[in-house]
Amino acid sequence: MATSCTDEDVGGEILPADEVCSETRTDEVDGFYAINDTYVDQETPALEVAAPAEVGLDAAELEATAESVALSEDVASLLVVRHGKLVFERYFNGSEAMHANNVHSLSKSILSAITGIAVAEGHLGVNDPISGLLPGDLVGDSGDITVGNLLTMAGGLEWAENETEYEVAGNHSHVAAVLAQPRVTQSGSEFLYNTGLTQTLSAVLAENVEDSVCRYTHNRLLEPLAIDVDHWKVDPDGYHAGGHSVFLTPREVAVFGQLILQGGVWEGHQLIPSGWLEDSLTPTWDLECRPGDSVGVGYGYLWWLYDLDGLEVWSAEGFAGQRLFVIPDLDLVVVMTHMTHKADGVEVISAIALLRSMVASVLDVEVPQMSECSLLLEVHEIGADGTGSRRLDVEATRAIPWSLSPDGTRFALHADIDTNFEIYTSTIDGSDQLRLTREYVADVSPDWSPDGTTIVFSRGEGGSGDLYTMNQQGTGLTQLTDANGGEGSPSWSPDGGSVAFIQESEGSLGYGSAGELWIVDIESADTERLIEGPALYPDWSPDGSRIAYVATTDAGPQISILDIVSGEVMDLGPGFFPRWAPTGDRIAFVADGGEGQELFVVPVEGGERVQLTDHPERVVYPMWSGPETIFFVAEASRD
Repeated sequence: MATSCTDEDVGGEILPADEVCSETRTDEVDGFYAINDTYVDQETPALEVAAPAEVGLDAAELEATAESVALSEDVASLLVVRHGKLVFERYFNGSEAMHANNVHSLSKSILSAITGIAVAEGHLGVNDPISGLLPGDLVGDSGDITVGNLLTMAGGLEWAENETEYEVAGNHSHVAAVLAQPRVTQSGSEFLYNTGLTQTLSAVLAENVEDSVCRYTHNRLLEPLAIDVDHWKVDPDGYHAGGHSVFLTPREVAVFGQLILQGGVWEGHQLIPSGWLEDSLTPTWDLECRPGDSVGVGYGYLWWLYDLDGLEVWSAEGFAGQRLFVIPDLDLVVVMTHMTHKADGVEVISAIALLRSMVASVLDVEVPQMSECSLLLEVHEIGADGTGSRRLDVEATRAIPWSLSPDGTRFALHADIDTNFEIYTSTIDGSDQLRLTREYVADVSPDWSPDGTTIVFSRGEGGSGDLYTMNQQGTGLTQLTDANGGEGSPSWSPDGGSVAFIQESEGSLGYGSAGELWIVDIESADTERLIEGPALYPDWSPDGSRIAYVATTDAGPQISILDIVSGEVMDLGPGFFPRWAPTGDRIAFVADGGEGQELFVVPVEGGERVQLTDHPERVVYPMWSGPETIFFVAEASRD
């Protein structure tokens, strides 16, 4: 059994369910969630071990991924299982294999599995309304909600995740308080993530299997896997937590994932009905594309279901970076956990970026064509008169070229290809990629100095970032700004003495947010506000007298030019991402071309804007590659 890390007696063998569950009840019954202690379990399940190369994985790539993961001060573990063998296992920040931490909502997928077992045994049915499954004083007016509605987050009740449950916690019955929430839609009609529904499902199970969820889960599912839950919170009604406050070791999570990958079969025994898993892992809800991760998202029976660049991924996931990924086509299980003891926020690795890194290390499986949600970018060049368009011979990537070196030979770019956004440079053909930053914060929007020796960029989250400079090899890091709010979208003055930037307000949503337009002196670090904004994407004119930027107005984004001396502003019409021609007489920008986002050029002193592209996919990020040629970035065609 497991004990708190502060105890001297740290464990023993796997115990029968009655003994296990007698130790999991906690006196902390008023709060909705358990306190995030760490427990020690010296008898974590054994997994067959193999070298990465034995199962078609690249050990060096896995080590490089772990090196990036280690940048987070809160990541606890990273495990990779392929073909049923543990091939990679790393622990970070003092964590160990025997440490059992709160896996939070990752346990919802375990609740799904045990519900399937209870359904197969005839204790309840997916279409059964809870009015016949729970005591009437708990159900209230919500008796029409079915077991299936609980499994698919479709209870129709008002709920604000990470808010309502804390209000519920003050009630003598969490379940009754959940079901007493106002009705906002008909049950079964809409997806609304609601941890209270899984607490209700736990109560439904306990009432109808006539046992505690802890004992039933251990007897039917966990004991054959050599898993014992080290701590499982109990609510004031005596029901074990439904989909939260369950403590497991990373290996226990990996074993559960392997069970799912094997269709619910373990050592020849069908622990979870195969038909139930098929239903659970089929999307009930299509939640469309998740823009930040470029993945398609669905939801089944308490499982997140992803389309990752054409690969099917089953995901069990919990608060602050508890992740279990199962990729059936690759016969792959990936586990990543974080410690959640901090009260002031957790540094969570980008799970989808991590998963892409894992997939990239698989050598013997052809990845399907990218899905409709995949965001991959290509670089093109076109003449300033719209002729001579060509795509550079660069493989489509998620990296975003942001600026061109003065000699025209290298891009500075930012990308989340190594678990979070970092700054890189590469040659124009995409080769010789050099990673310049290595820190667990978002490093974005690099801009090359006029003499080509220095790169300025923004480091930090939206509303709190600062500007830094470094040399083109990534050394000599120097902080340039340190103000309230966030400094982003830097642009060098042509003499290299100043940088224009956007001062984002505190609490803004991310890099690229609108704000005030400022400049900072490189030598003295003195700053000056030029306009209150709201403004975006500044770019300095070649003679240093003016700055082009995007003004956000009620009519939409407008290309504007500020005369730095007079303060006068000229409006050039709708558009994004203005970039001055080296000759100073034209500006390239992106705007709506009628069928999509296209590249335009407009004379600075006024005149007709000219549309240069008629691209089948969205165009972004223009950069002049010469006096009469422009590089631009566009989404890769899916044809």
